[in-house]
Amino acid sequence: MINNQQNPTWWRNAVGYQIYPKSFYDSNNDGIGDLPGIIEKIPYIKSLGVNFVWLSPFFASPNVDNGYDVSDYEDIDPQYGTLDDTFNMIQQFHQNDIRVVFDLVINHTSDQHHWFQEAKKSVDNPYHDFYIWRKPVAEKEPNNWVSLFGGSAWTYNPATDEYYYHLFAKQQPDLNWENPKVHEAVKQIIDWWAKHGVDGFRLDAISHLKKNQSFADVQDQEAAMNNVPGIDKFLSELSADFKHDHLMTVGEAGGVPVTRAQEWVNSKTGYFDMIFQFDHVSFWEKFTVGQIDVAMLRKALTNWQNGLEGIGWNALFLENHDLPRAVSYFGNDGNLRQQSAMALAMMYFLMKGTPFIYQGQELGMSNVDFDNIDQYRDLDSKRFYQEELAKGATKDETLFKLQKKSRDNARTPMQWASTGGFSNHQPWIEMNPNHRTVNVANEQADPQSVLSFYKRLIALRLSDPILLTGKYHLTDTHDHQLYVYVRESGHQGYLIITNLSDTPASYQITSDYRNLELILTNSSAEQNPAAMKLQPWSAYLYKYERK
Repeated sequence: MINNQQNPTWWRNAVGYQIYPKSFYDSNNDGIGDLPGIIEKIPYIKSLGVNFVWLSPFFASPNVDNGYDVSDYEDIDPQYGTLDDTFNMIQQFHQNDIRVVFDLVINHTSDQHHWFQEAKKSVDNPYHDFYIWRKPVAEKEPNNWVSLFGGSAWTYNPATDEYYYHLFAKQQPDLNWENPKVHEAVKQIIDWWAKHGVDGFRLDAISHLKKNQSFADVQDQEAAMNNVPGIDKFLSELSADFKHDHLMTVGEAGGVPVTRAQEWVNSKTGYFDMIFQFDHVSFWEKFTVGQIDVAMLRKALTNWQNGLEGIGWNALFLENHDLPRAVSYFGNDGNLRQQSAMALAMMYFLMKGTPFIYQGQELGMSNVDFDNIDQYRDLDSKRFYQEELAKGATKDETLFKLQKKSRDNARTPMQWASTGGFSNHQPWIEMNPNHRTVNVANEQADPQSVLSFYKRLIALRLSDPILLTGKYHLTDTHDHQLYVYVRESGHQGYLIITNLSDTPASYQITSDYRNLELILTNSSAEQNPAAMKLQPWSAYLYKYERK
């Protein structure tokens, strides 16, 4: 029975599954995933063993940025269904002991939201101060601030002879959190969804709420809009709203260092239960291409494990709707796709924190190699393509970067069957051709599949208290191949050994560990713990006792 008031920290002993509704399952064959489709697939989600889902936005929206431009927070985009479908979905998940977390986008709205439609009419309009406005300077933009989607962060509004600020697309004007009425309006939205059964929120772009009020030119664009001093007041007020409704919260907090995160997720005084940080995925280096350095990966993840130990809680992830597929970004999506998908899963999944799985990750879904810009749907990818060509880059060079890092890699339809299984209609974005072999139906029938491996990890993570409360300790192998760590409580623990490379490696388990028991591996190779010969992308999980 789900009761968040009686069990306010349920999210600690939990595994989350992120759903991108547009690409999950199309129930009415219009090429677009929908809420009835999600309901239809609840048995599959239940079979994974996860105990909560996080849904990317499906609120009313013109979909300039795939729903992250909300025009009405209390209504549903008709392409996904109705409010009744939403309430039914929440109820169906709850009946299956699965909690429901929504994406809440409150840094900005759509320019079609009635708040902005009113705001742009006149400086005297009651909604004008819901947004950020500045007069032209020398008949130009007020300052040199830029949008994360490229170009100026300011767009001119003739009716008021002002520019409005937008950190993202011009159709996504930023809310003015200096105005207390904005917080009041958002609080009403939070309360409304809480009354309708929502169990928590992921807070999109939450580290951007505060803007530098000098509105002066900046050399470092981060200083204008990310983790700006004074943001704590806004976050503290929001936190009280969430706690009042017994809601779990995950803040998207790019650019927030672990030292600040200690304040943000402090178990006693923090603003959120968890935050998503991006040190290990180079989030802001959106279109750079290069091999992941395992030594840097170890350092980044360990920094967060150690930094929040005894203070707050980590959110563990490798994929989401904004990132390329992990098996392509971190792993080997060629002949070692399965092996690397499993090794990466074990590497991150058993750390201290709450693991998140993005739809299709549990299958080892990979990047899609679109060879034409017309195949892309992502606003930012199309912007990047045009800007690169204008700089003199070739089409092939630019498409190569998009193939590696475009957000559309994560947004291709879920691969349910060898026929595709997502829809009987042309999907809104093309499916990855490898759906013929990489799909739910095939992997459900294979006990050695990536899907089966994830199910075992989930069951293990939720059943052993050591993996909930045990401390994380890195074994620094001083190389660029291995990621080895333990989760330990008292004299017992788990030893996680992964070779995150395309070449063999060696490892010796010291005599400090006794009664070693192999719990899980993705390799058929027999091992002598004292002289392990690790094949590329092999992973081993041992349970042990300390002397």
